[in-house]
Amino acid sequence: MKGKSCTLKELFERREIREMLSPGEMDEIFRVLDDKIKARDPLYIRILYGIGAWFSAIFIIMFLGVSELIKHGIGAAIFGAVFLGIAIIISRRRKSTFLSQLSLALAFSGNILVLSGIPDIARDFSLSTFVIAQAVICGIVYPLFRNNIYRFLSPLAAAALATAWVVKEQIPYLMHVIIAAETILFGILILRGKIHSSLVPLVYSAAAMLPATLLFLNLTRIDLRISGFSEPDWPSSVLISAGMVYMFINLAGGLSRLRQPWLILVIGCTILLGIFTTPGILVAIGLLVTGYMYGDRVLTGLSCLFLPGFLVLFYYALNIDLAYKSWILAGSGLLLLIVRWIANLLSRREEAV
Repeated sequence: MKGKSCTLKELFERREIREMLSPGEMDEIFRVLDDKIKARDPLYIRILYGIGAWFSAIFIIMFLGVSELIKHGIGAAIFGAVFLGIAIIISRRRKSTFLSQLSLALAFSGNILVLSGIPDIARDFSLSTFVIAQAVICGIVYPLFRNNIYRFLSPLAAAALATAWVVKEQIPYLMHVIIAAETILFGILILRGKIHSSLVPLVYSAAAMLPATLLFLNLTRIDLRISGFSEPDWPSSVLISAGMVYMFINLAGGLSRLRQPWLILVIGCTILLGIFTTPGILVAIGLLVTGYMYGDRVLTGLSCLFLPGFLVLFYYALNIDLAYKSWILAGSGLLLLIVRWIANLLSRREEAV
């Protein structure tokens, strides 16, 4: 059974904890905790200054354009590099909410300016140049600029540009390459154990870009008909099914746990879902399992956001009669409920032992 949760204050008030720490160590722990709490703004404040920083970046770029300070790609790249440098310096010093917003606005405007200037310098305005430029900017700025909003959006921008390039060049099979890269990135990050705080935004970015790319792939298979761009999703289903099986085995404790009946059942259900549903549903379920496993509300929230959409698209896009669709959806739901019931039953037995 789960014990009753307690706050940090209640934890440190326990006699066995106080006997392990000296008064000086206790004071130091509380001082560090207080500093972290004070330094972290509420979520709504961070959302607001993120939105404000984005609009500020737009106005900065408009001002530079109207004032004719930027006439060529070289000028845009220079201004962008300077803005990025200033943003990095500000972010690495002790910061307030105002300085955080200022550095984020400079980072956004600097990124856009460098991204728009490089193709002019290279004399190549194809989307591939923008993809490469954004990937290079992200690779350089990400480890230096200490802002989670930028670290979340910059990789997403690179993935969005890569998807746009694949659609423009009419190379549908490369969508599976992008999906494979996103799957491997998320798998490596989530299975590496303890994640450094600087990589947490990249985990969320990969968790958002993977279902978003799959959602786009699903939309191209129905009546939108984006320039005739259409690609079957079975290669992604095979890849994601294999990735989820590997992830479940690792989360369960490795190959030594493969004899456990519940793990065999989970693997079987994953394979069946990969055969009869779309890869988007698999990814949403994977995010849900990972979110509950690590107690991460962001991953759980992303799953709850994408799962209904994938279910609707799956139900709408199937080229079969409504009765068969209903049986598939009902059977999938029943299968998941049975898995949950067996998992809870086995968990109670292990706790009883």
